[in-house]
Amino acid sequence: MPANDAVTVRPGTATDIAEALTILGAADAQRSGRLPHAGESRGRGRRRLTGPDTFFFVAENAATHLVGLAAGMSGREEGGAGQTIPGLCHISMVAVHPEYWGKGLGKRLIRALLADGRNRGYDRFQLFTHADNARARRLYEGLGFTFTGQTAVSDEGENIVHYLQVSFAAS
Repeated sequence: MPANDAVTVRPGTATDIAEALTILGAADAQRSGRLPHAGESRGRGRRRLTGPDTFFFVAENAATHLVGLAAGMSGREEGGAGQTIPGLCHISMVAVHPEYWGKGLGKRLIRALLADGRNRGYDRFQLFTHADNARARRLYEGLGFTFTGQTAVSDEGENIVHYLQVSFAAS
């Protein structure tokens, strides 16, 4: 990231969704070594970002291009298909464009999401990440999330692990 390329974190809007999904695809492709997802995966991401209880933040560079995102929504029973769980925010779609990795943007996005989530009445925050994503796991643990021991398999067949934060980390 060039020194003059200041990045702002701000609430996301409907007009940000297409570009945000492109960032998500680029970050996932770099992490996994596979081509960016299209079709069904992109449609699922669009549905998540336009959900009635979804709120999200984007990181935008000085040229007004998005370079990161993080979304929050009500946590639900039955793996996300059931009733909402009062006070639980599910964090999803955390991604930073690979050219901006290592610049602290993931931390800024998650902090903004946590603060806004608290204002919305959430007192617990959960997320899943790929078991082999050491960078993400360090980020979440550094922000006060705890690995719960719960694991699952993603839609893409990859092992994922569950993290929970019960108290807001001011780090």
